[in-house]
Amino acid sequence: MNDLLTINFFKNNSDHKRIDFQEVLAFFEEMPNFQIFYTDDVVEIEYSDKEFGLKYSYLITKKSRVDQIYKLNPSFSNINFLLQFPIMIPSFLAKEIFALAQKLCKKFELGVYNKLFDDVSPFNLVNLVSFYEDQKKKCIEENGLGNRIAYEGSKLSDICAFQRQVEKLVEYYHNEVIVDLVYAIRQVDADEGEEPIQGTCYSWQVGTPTLFPPHVDYINVKSDEEDFYVSKDYLVKVMDRKLIGITDFISEDMYILKAKQAKGSKKFVKKLLKNEVEAKFVKLPLLDCIEDR
Repeated sequence: MNDLLTINFFKNNSDHKRIDFQEVLAFFEEMPNFQIFYTDDVVEIEYSDKEFGLKYSYLITKKSRVDQIYKLNPSFSNINFLLQFPIMIPSFLAKEIFALAQKLCKKFELGVYNKLFDDVSPFNLVNLVSFYEDQKKKCIEENGLGNRIAYEGSKLSDICAFQRQVEKLVEYYHNEVIVDLVYAIRQVDADEGEEPIQGTCYSWQVGTPTLFPPHVDYINVKSDEEDFYVSKDYLVKVMDRKLIGITDFISEDMYILKAKQAKGSKKFVKKLLKNEVEAKFVKLPLLDCIEDR
């Protein structure tokens, strides 16, 4: 099964107005994280972000990439414009991609088509997300998760929401609290036949005021003398009196270590070390986590 999902865009002929691709390019130029590249055969509008390392593209092509186009509703014209993105990504990101595509279709009055559709149809966010979820499920059934990490869907969605808000949270706390990116980890020194330890992780520099995200599995504790991993649950238990729970943003499983409390946090290192996760890990992008089915 192809690991890319393709959505082709069609123009409704009843509109009597041809699409102006200069306006389309201007639309994307106003959007963050997009770059436009030109070749003889295609204009690629590439998205790339630092929060997830996600990349996907809109393409304007010289030739049609729609098979058996003569079978489709003649009321719509193929404009050689399509969206392609990886199927195996967190659903949170797929919903973001479709939300932007919805704005695009509304602005330029476009319909959508995939080779598995019966025909060109108006953009429907609920239907497209459902279609995407079905395709991802089939992809997992046929190919497995590969090297990706299975994760509980609601928790992964909360972590992704946190990830998208990192810059805004830094501003909200006036740069007085460290807010960093979540990443995935996998054990690299597991014995043969043994299931490697894996999950989501967040780094904490001992002594620094920090915002701890929801639902992560491990904390990489760093100090001048130590660099080790503990479960987040254990860290919260040990440092309970120093941490303040945040209940009005994304999830109740968020905590803040403020500057005053952070000053005395070095005394917890020895206790945290008692439950160190003794393994060597490789760091992976959060993009490698997929909802557990």
